[in-house]
Amino acid sequence: MIKKILPLLIIIVAIAIAVMLRMVRPEAEQNEPQQLVVAVDAITVRVQDAAITVSSQGTVEPRTSTNLVSEVSGQVVSVSPAFVAGGFFRKGDLLVKLDDQNYRAAVARAEATVAGAQSQLQQEQGQADVAQREWDRMTAAEQERIRAKDLYLRKPQLEEARARLASAQADLEQARTDLAKTSIIAPYDGLVSAKNTDIGQYVSIGTAIAETFAVDYAEVRLPIPETKIPFLDLPPATSNITGVEAMTNTPEVDLVSTIGNREYHWTGKLIRTEGVLDTRTRVLFSVVQVEDPYNLVNSGWERETLRIGTYVNANIRGRVLEDVVVLPRYTLQANNIVWTADTEGRLRPKTVDVLTINGDDVYISGGLEDGDRAILTRLENPLNGAPVQVNIQDAQGVQAVQTIE
Repeated sequence: MIKKILPLLIIIVAIAIAVMLRMVRPEAEQNEPQQLVVAVDAITVRVQDAAITVSSQGTVEPRTSTNLVSEVSGQVVSVSPAFVAGGFFRKGDLLVKLDDQNYRAAVARAEATVAGAQSQLQQEQGQADVAQREWDRMTAAEQERIRAKDLYLRKPQLEEARARLASAQADLEQARTDLAKTSIIAPYDGLVSAKNTDIGQYVSIGTAIAETFAVDYAEVRLPIPETKIPFLDLPPATSNITGVEAMTNTPEVDLVSTIGNREYHWTGKLIRTEGVLDTRTRVLFSVVQVEDPYNLVNSGWERETLRIGTYVNANIRGRVLEDVVVLPRYTLQANNIVWTADTEGRLRPKTVDVLTINGDDVYISGGLEDGDRAILTRLENPLNGAPVQVNIQDAQGVQAVQTIE
């Protein structure tokens, strides 16, 4: 009996102990759940006029490039000291001199032929005058018997003498022109980029002498995406503006290149566009002109030489957009939502009108008001009305001039 009753007694005692422990346990404290407050950075929205700068890239090229060739044949007898690769020359400088002995002889022969033709013309003129006086002394009957009046008055012979003189004068002009071409003169202020001949070499007509380019201006051909064209005041494709006016009434361009560990800047003007969109890339090519790239005219300029072939980044000054808000691109969420903090420190989503998104910036034309606090901190799962601790960032670092990449 004891073996049968003992397990049952143990169970009853255990239940009694459990009931007793439950009755004497302390009551659990009931606390209201606390909502976690997230610290965020924000910036005070300012509706302002923002000037846009469109970015592009290109390579510096000469405005005028020339392949000098010989128009006459001959041996090179002298060259200018500037006639070396990289040598600078001025307009009118003698670059290359060819042997001109044969051409001077040709001029002398042509001059002699002209003198002979002039003498022949004078003789024919004298004979024509004699014939005219004889004609005037004849009676009408005598004149009637002469059928070839013009031949009698030597008019054909006179015209032939005049034609021979004109031909001789043309030959003399050609001989003098060929003589002048033995001296190859610089057509502009420029630089020799490649030298193809030297003293002692015989050149024939069409032989390449050198490659040169002008140094008064340099040009940079810049591609502008189709979507960025509305932000620029581009000159019309039919523009014929040149000279000082072209450098005054066109968009200004800041050209930047890093040489070594330093960054250099040059200022140019967008003077024209090519007027045709590239069908493959949908870009419009524009041309920027830089005055005196080698600092030859304005030697006092405190700027680095802009060498032909330099790769540059270009910032083109564009239009001023009125009443826009410029924010970091990452602040724009899906469906054009920008999270803000209200006056009570709670998150509020605002739907905005996006004018354009460029690089790291978004341009907003509506949906935000002056004084709104836009959240800069990236929030993984923001909730409408969630409390936040707002840390307002200094807005002085926000530039009014933004860059379109």
